[in-house]
Amino acid sequence: MEGNEPMERGIVCARMELRASAPPPADDPAANIAWLRDRTLIADLYDRYAYGVDSLDMVLVRSVFDPGCVIVGTMEQGGLDDYLEGIGEGLAVYHATMHFKGNQYIALEGDRAFVETWVVGYHMEAPGSPLDHLKLGLRYKDEVARRGQDWKITRREAVLQWHTGPFPRPALGEPPYPRKPHKSDKSG
Repeated sequence: MEGNEPMERGIVCARMELRASAPPPADDPAANIAWLRDRTLIADLYDRYAYGVDSLDMVLVRSVFDPGCVIVGTMEQGGLDDYLEGIGEGLAVYHATMHFKGNQYIALEGDRAFVETWVVGYHMEAPGSPLDHLKLGLRYKDEVARRGQDWKITRREAVLQWHTGPFPRPALGEPPYPRKPHKSDKSG
């Protein structure tokens, strides 16, 4: 299936009973290597996403999504461009953010997979801010698909599990600092 319609969840949900898809038979090394490679590439989507949002690199964030991705977020629903614009603006008001990936369950079905990832995001206010820092516990329920030699998120549902601090963040005007995107040291 090429579209962004919800995946048929029968087999996937049955496998989610064990919270991940079973590996191929041990006596098939080629299938095991392919299975491990796919799982690694899928897990890498979430590492790149976290690095991108924490460094305000929306080009990197965009790279993990299929252009036609549908997103059902904690505060909005829609297409990729609107989502990226919203999170870019929302992240820029914090002094710093740091997102950690916790438990992740990947159910592979050929060129598609269902991935559930638990995340904790820290959103730090600037020194002197009247607001408390925001900490969020989220669960990403994503559908991903192979795109060439890579994998892309084709549908995301972000489910809020818990939070401390103000959510959504009240508007207090422009932040007292210009938070700039992080540039990695590529010299070595």
